[in-house]
Amino acid sequence: MKISKLYIFIIISILFSSQNNCIAQEESAGKPVLKLQYFNNSGVQYLIIDSKLKKNKVLTPQKNITYELYLDSSTTSNLIGKVTTDEDGKAKSFLPVSLKSAWDASPNHTFIVKLGEDEVISDYSITKTMMTIDTSADGDRLINVNLKKYDGKNWVPVPDAEMKVGVDCVGGVLSAGDDPTYTTDAEGNISAEFKRENLPGDPKGNIKIIAKLEGNEEFGNVIAQKEAHWGVPQILDNDFFNKRTLWATRYRTPIWLLAMAYSIIIGVWGTLIYLVFEIVKIKKIGVSK
Repeated sequence: MKISKLYIFIIISILFSSQNNCIAQEESAGKPVLKLQYFNNSGVQYLIIDSKLKKNKVLTPQKNITYELYLDSSTTSNLIGKVTTDEDGKAKSFLPVSLKSAWDASPNHTFIVKLGEDEVISDYSITKTMMTIDTSADGDRLINVNLKKYDGKNWVPVPDAEMKVGVDCVGGVLSAGDDPTYTTDAEGNISAEFKRENLPGDPKGNIKIIAKLEGNEEFGNVIAQKEAHWGVPQILDNDFFNKRTLWATRYRTPIWLLAMAYSIIIGVWGTLIYLVFEIVKIKKIGVSK
């Protein structure tokens, strides 16, 4: 009885030891982490791959890694393209025109990513969607968004879809109103009042209105954009760099700064020259005595 318990203890110890060794080897070698995203930006469809290596809980971009992207099946006829990651571990590929018939054939599609002969992603699926955005024609500043999906026969509304609606900015989307996000109703519609005032626009006062559905499990990333004359016209100052400013070139330094610099230089060197003359006088007086 004691011997059997000893055997059981030894076996459990060996199993735990082998498991710990596998974990340690995995942490030392690093574990590849691959993320795939689908984008539909106003009808332009593309995929973005983000390849990283997880080692000791730190993610490091994997550059110069070549992946193959496929639509629905990893056959040559369904090849979307071959991409190589950049220094940030990212790569981008547009859906080619040659796959239009395959794309139109089904309401749902699966994207496959291969590294060499291995399928590293084989279950990233999306449903075809269509998003439209428009602005009110009357005096009210309203943004109207409609989201639909394809069920195989018709385009049907998508209710309860949460998205951002507002102005396209460098750091993201500046919400049109007080709410950070908006949700579609039963007809797939959103009507958002544009409350932002005095936003800088282009020389004609146009700003880019955007609706963005991000990271949706069924639809991926869907974006719709439209220009609206709701901004403040910005006049380009072509004479900007010809003015005497602190950020101008050396020949356009402000007068007050030149006066300050030259006065300091004259004051320092004048003091040194005066001291030299005084020292010479003192030496002459000492020699005469």
